[in-house]
Amino acid sequence: MDVIKNKKLAIIMFLLPGLTLYVLLVLYPIVNGIVLSMYRWKTVSIKVFAGLDNYLGVFTDSLFWKSVKNSLIFMIGTGLIQLPLGFILGYLLYLQLKGYRFFRTVYFIPPMLMSVAVGYIWGYIYSPAFGLLKPLMESIGLGKYYLPPLANSGTALFFIILAQAWHSTGIQMMLFNAGFMNMPEEVIEMSVIDGAVGWKKIFYIILPLSWEVTTSVIILQLTGALRSFDLIYVMTGGGPNHATEVLPIYMFVKAFQEFNIGYGAVAAIVIFILSISLTVGLQKLMKKETF
Repeated sequence: MDVIKNKKLAIIMFLLPGLTLYVLLVLYPIVNGIVLSMYRWKTVSIKVFAGLDNYLGVFTDSLFWKSVKNSLIFMIGTGLIQLPLGFILGYLLYLQLKGYRFFRTVYFIPPMLMSVAVGYIWGYIYSPAFGLLKPLMESIGLGKYYLPPLANSGTALFFIILAQAWHSTGIQMMLFNAGFMNMPEEVIEMSVIDGAVGWKKIFYIILPLSWEVTTSVIILQLTGALRSFDLIYVMTGGGPNHATEVLPIYMFVKAFQEFNIGYGAVAAIVIFILSISLTVGLQKLMKKETF
């Protein structure tokens, strides 16, 4: 009996540090955010309980729905570029063609840069006064079609998506490559002997064998894009005319520029719920896939 008690006590002691950190770093911020979302608070004033008024205010705010739309466009746009490109680059590295070590390093340089630095770099490239895009278009005879990319509400989000894809595709490439490297070589060799080459090999052998990694990469990419803030904020601050204002920027503006903490907390809760829903939904959806 004493042995069982000692084992339980030992298990509790081992779990206690991790559980404490989880409560402090994960559960407490979530609960605190939910509580704040139900108060009317301007940081310098006394908190006043407002119930669901903040939720009603946010959900009837046209800028909130515009930020939701922009977040979804940004998430899907970056996913459509980063995931196929990351898969292809990861597979090319897996083949270990000549010079693959050099290209692996080159492709992984952008993810090592800070998002803020990448935002400034691409802001400079797009600049109509000093950037590279305008001279490049003029050199190939397309100068008359040039419009300042980030100053045009119709193109700003698209060009930010390109910058984000340049910055983050290397991460997907490395994750895919790590998954490919762990595939059983015997199965691949046998499939090649049986005639699975080229596209057949990729679709019927490589993709099924790396499906768990693919699922994880897709979830990480999409949820990460949903929370993107710093690169977009540095490049446009959410403008022009809110054309690039995504949910995290909406949250930041409400909480720290307009000092409406309750509205900012509501936006944070929405981002949290969307991220969880996306993760659970994709896991269930992709678990049903069969080959």
